[in-house]
Amino acid sequence: MYADVIVDISNKAVDRTFSYRIPEALSEEVSVGSVVYIPFGSGNKQRKGYVIQITETTPWDDSKVKDIEGLVSRDLPIESRLLQLASWIRKQYGCTMIQAINAVTPVKSKVKIVKSRIDVKAFEPEFLPISQLNQEQRDAYEQFAEDFQQGIRKTYLLYGVTGSGKTEVYLRMARKVIELGKQVIVLVPEIALTYQTVARFRTAFRDRIVILHSGLSRGEKYREYEQAAEGGADIVIGPRSALFTPFPDTGLIIIDEEHDGAYKCDTTPKYHARDVALERARLDQASVILGSATPAVESYKAAEEGQYTLLKLSERAAGQALPEVELVDMRTELRNGNRSILSGTLYKRMEEAFRKKEQVMLFLNRRGMSNFVSCRSCGESIRCPRCDVSLSLHGTDTLMCHYCGHTERMKQECPTCHSKLIGGFGIGTEKVEGEIRRLFPGIRTLRMDRDTTQTKGAHGAILKTFQEGQADCLIGTQMIVKGHDFPKVTVVGILMADMGLFGSDFRSGERTFDLITQAAGRAGRGDLKGYVVIQTYKPEHYVIQTAAKQDYLQFYTFELAYRKLLSYPPVMHMLGMLMASPDEKAVKEIADRIAEKLKAEEEIVITGPTHAVIYRINEVYRMSIYIRSRSKERLTAIPELLKPLQDMAYEERGVEISYDMSPMYIL
Repeated sequence: MYADVIVDISNKAVDRTFSYRIPEALSEEVSVGSVVYIPFGSGNKQRKGYVIQITETTPWDDSKVKDIEGLVSRDLPIESRLLQLASWIRKQYGCTMIQAINAVTPVKSKVKIVKSRIDVKAFEPEFLPISQLNQEQRDAYEQFAEDFQQGIRKTYLLYGVTGSGKTEVYLRMARKVIELGKQVIVLVPEIALTYQTVARFRTAFRDRIVILHSGLSRGEKYREYEQAAEGGADIVIGPRSALFTPFPDTGLIIIDEEHDGAYKCDTTPKYHARDVALERARLDQASVILGSATPAVESYKAAEEGQYTLLKLSERAAGQALPEVELVDMRTELRNGNRSILSGTLYKRMEEAFRKKEQVMLFLNRRGMSNFVSCRSCGESIRCPRCDVSLSLHGTDTLMCHYCGHTERMKQECPTCHSKLIGGFGIGTEKVEGEIRRLFPGIRTLRMDRDTTQTKGAHGAILKTFQEGQADCLIGTQMIVKGHDFPKVTVVGILMADMGLFGSDFRSGERTFDLITQAAGRAGRGDLKGYVVIQTYKPEHYVIQTAAKQDYLQFYTFELAYRKLLSYPPVMHMLGMLMASPDEKAVKEIADRIAEKLKAEEEIVITGPTHAVIYRINEVYRMSIYIRSRSKERLTAIPELLKPLQDMAYEERGVEISYDMSPMYIL
């Protein structure tokens, strides 16, 4: 017997299977998915490899075929369906097979652990009561349940306003799937959301749940992984990598906050969990639920076109009103002499909430604000004349577009209103916390950002403290606005709401709308009336206006028109290419050669090459090319088309090339 083996080397030159003989002594142990030791290369250096296929014959001269040396006993074998998924990822995202295998195996090695949490042999189903559903929730659940009972597997977009009770619908759907003997994968965008989601699911399903995320130790992660593989649980909850849990019979994949950028992997392979979930569901014959109050433009368009089934929740679950939203023009505040972080309106709302012993959340939209330039007088940013995205500031005096390469000198005054108040500015959460303590002495504050959540368990500890009322004001970045439910929060302040609006990415408007809408949705979720104050320098912008009205459909209409005008996704698919090398001359020459080769191809549009957002990192120079097409298949064929050139670029010039299908962020 022979085995086709992928060698554990992330190099395009060896991105193929190699044939090895299975010794008689290992014939009963080696199977598809086994991790094996093999002699590789002219020096027969021992390498690790993955068995992709077992055959009775080999196309090679049998005398030249080497023997497998043994099994890697400490490594976990890979389930065959996950190998199929890895093969799809390799083709879809232009990576090597070994990179794809590494992506689908978040737990690779066995670790000595204490006894599993659950005695599998004594495992019996036990459900606890769930809260009642309102009519809209019931309609959404029943449509799914009827389809699932009849063996119909589809993708559903559960579009519900903030506080509409999407989680309660998830619970009912999960119960139906489990009752039919199948398992459920629940994805959340970040670890910060895992704790609250786990609490809700444990209320209904007790210990039938495993949790997988990067905050666990190796031993804890292996324990949860083994529990799922052995049939000791029915639900896994976690961020992106939980999608690759080796359940024996997955029936449903739920992606909560499906619009969130955290579902996009920023290392090779640069996969999107939503797309991979759809492929896993196809392989497993499972259904997919995409849930959000602010669906991705791509997802809503797919629902409009009938690719997804749309389920709507238009009202809050318990009938609460959406919060009252107030827009504050910070240009007016500045003209009136207010240079504080807080507008007069927000200060008064906070003062009243603190007096009533209610809670306040302050959201600082800090992402995407690093290097764009705007005017503090009129609120305009400096934009590319060709691409309608903001120019990025390089150094102190150069503005550049990272789509087309357009450059110009830094402005000394605003080209719109001629004010001298032009430049970059920003504040951090720590500064905001200090100002709140100064303005409201005695108020108990909590800060939630990357600095305060680095230690294990920090996310949960901060959220638990605030949930229990041991703090009056929670200040943080985007991690505080995603899906959290704090009934005592009556005031949400959104500081610098438009900062992300002017990023150099065509999705800047969408991300800004999502964050503002999600932040606003944290107010008034209990019995108390909620208030939201949005502080902005661009109150007239359609993103700010529609977010203030919590009107997703109006935003979607505006945003889709913008995407159509400039042929951005989802109107056209986009593939990003990144060329990187310590040799500046080499990386530019290779980028030019790639662009020339691509220009000869039909049905694609080429933009670039241009400098990457950060042109040099650790003495490595980076160039970008963007390729657009109406055919996604046309783009997925590009890596194979360029493989000879890519191999030459790496081996002869030291230039590495990576791909990003429909990039979430500018390269």
